[in-house]
Amino acid sequence: MKHETPPITLRGILLFLTLLAGLLSITASGGGGGGGGESPTTGNNPSVAAKTSTIPPGDADCPNGGILVETGIDENANGVLDADEVDETQKVCNGADGAQGPAGSDGFNALVVIEDEPAGSNCASGGKRIRSGLDTSGDGILDAAEVTSDEYICNGETGAQGPAGSDGLNALIAMNPEPVGANCPMGGLRVDVGIDTDRNGSLDPAEITQTGFVCNGGDGSIGWQVATLLELDNAGDARNAEVAVDGSGNAVAVWSQSDGTRYNIWSNRYVPGAGWGTAELVETDDAGDAWFPQVAVDASGNAMAVWEQWDGTRSNIYSNRYVPGTGWGTPHLVETDDAGDARISQVAVDGSGNAVAVWQQSDGTRDNIWANRYVPDTGWGTAKLIETDDAGNAWYSQVAMDGGGNAVAVWKQWDGTRWNIWANHYVPGTGWGTAQLIEMNDAGDAWFPQVAMDGSGNAVAVWKQWDGTRNNIWANRYVPGTGWGTAQLIETDDTGDARRPQVAVDGSGNAVAVWEQYYDSTPYNIWSNRYVPGTGWGTPQLIETDNARDAWYPQVAVDGSGNAVAVWAQFDGMRDSIWSNRYVPGLGWGSAQLIETNDAGDALAPEVAVDESGNAVAVWWQSDGMRYDIWSNRWLAP
Repeated sequence: MKHETPPITLRGILLFLTLLAGLLSITASGGGGGGGGESPTTGNNPSVAAKTSTIPPGDADCPNGGILVETGIDENANGVLDADEVDETQKVCNGADGAQGPAGSDGFNALVVIEDEPAGSNCASGGKRIRSGLDTSGDGILDAAEVTSDEYICNGETGAQGPAGSDGLNALIAMNPEPVGANCPMGGLRVDVGIDTDRNGSLDPAEITQTGFVCNGGDGSIGWQVATLLELDNAGDARNAEVAVDGSGNAVAVWSQSDGTRYNIWSNRYVPGAGWGTAELVETDDAGDAWFPQVAVDASGNAMAVWEQWDGTRSNIYSNRYVPGTGWGTPHLVETDDAGDARISQVAVDGSGNAVAVWQQSDGTRDNIWANRYVPDTGWGTAKLIETDDAGNAWYSQVAMDGGGNAVAVWKQWDGTRWNIWANHYVPGTGWGTAQLIEMNDAGDAWFPQVAMDGSGNAVAVWKQWDGTRNNIWANRYVPGTGWGTAQLIETDDTGDARRPQVAVDGSGNAVAVWEQYYDSTPYNIWSNRYVPGTGWGTPQLIETDNARDAWYPQVAVDGSGNAVAVWAQFDGMRDSIWSNRYVPGLGWGSAQLIETNDAGDALAPEVAVDESGNAVAVWWQSDGMRYDIWSNRWLAP
């Protein structure tokens, strides 16, 4: 019968094995007997057998493992204790781990130093000596007394001179003009590098291994520079940026910015060669929000800004003036009529610094168009109503001035049935004339007029007008002594709406108009047309061809030579970005160009101004993912 005894300790098993060994010895030698008895038989008598095996940790009886001892009679005399021959088992268990002893002291760090070995007995041609040892001093340096081993890695001996090699191939560089295009939006140089494998002294196309481009643009180069942040106030959004430039390229930008409680009017100034200064608060009236600033600059760099400001009861029109070397003055109220809100002001200046501001103002029944004039050293005069048609509201006035101080204002006015475009003309010493209807098309509403003047007082107005099916772009021209002409359609694309026209005029009376137009099934694109005195309007031209998504909010400015710069916002499917194109008389429009590469968020509502040399400054507001900031870029003319 097989027996299993309880587990015992190592001492117990040692005693057990001792007794077992004695038993085996007696069995092997036979029984003792008297001298005359029979000798024992030793043939095939079974003997006692035993075997041991390891008990792994986790055993129920031996949690730390141990040894299993099995014993029995080797009945088949094969010298092995088979499983069916085991009569008794005994488990010898390992004891539990003892307690953790105290930590030993840290050993010494081994250090190795590799040094140059000069030519000599250790290395005939020089080489390296590798020294090693223990840092017994603990200072991190292998001192001479700590070195326990020096080993050498020696240079081989100089071989015999080989035969002369063949001459190598020459590297060549070729530079060629790179036209305006994807590689260089402003043109530049193409630089090709390669190996003259055919040894003909010319870099052939098949030999070019690398190509690079040195492009015009960037700081100090012709074209658009690097977009610049104009303000660093992160208390709230900055919006509604406007910009004006004097003949020398000095620019003044204004915008509305939230301080977390209200919107205020801020400004910054650009000086060629110095860049933008520090943003400055233009008004300090904390009664309410200040919104929608506009700015104009005279030939000497004096700037006039106007805006609407809430006083807790109504909106009023305020202004402030900047003088180079002095800075901004004190804000002034431009109108004192408290019958109702005064809103959406515009301003223009002549070369001597005289300014004209226009706005819409409620009389408690309807909105009317008002104006006031500023004269340097005298200040603002008395606000004057410049239209008296009480059939309906008059809205969205615009104003332009020539070099002699003559002004033209335009606006839209409700006649009880539809919106029409009206205008009035100001002459220094005479004042405002009689308001005049400048379009007679009663098919539908006429909206959002814009106006520009040349140095001789000729004016061009543009607007959008409904024909019963779609909106189209119309224009009319004012000539001193003759008056307004006949309104003219300046685009004939009937596939979709045309809207948001803008216009600019150079010193010779040439005008450039831009607008956004829905073309067939494509998104809104930016279009342009040009007016030449004595010739009239030309053929509309598409000035950008990115049909991925809508292009909108175009603006345009013209220098004295007729060079024009247009800017707009364009959606790429992810965000709105700011784009530009430039018109050169005799050459036409170039290729549209991205003028900012900040992809953090939308860039919106660009504005642009140009100096007499053709240098342009653009401003816009752009999201950084948390708030809108004011940004700018500058076009440096050839």
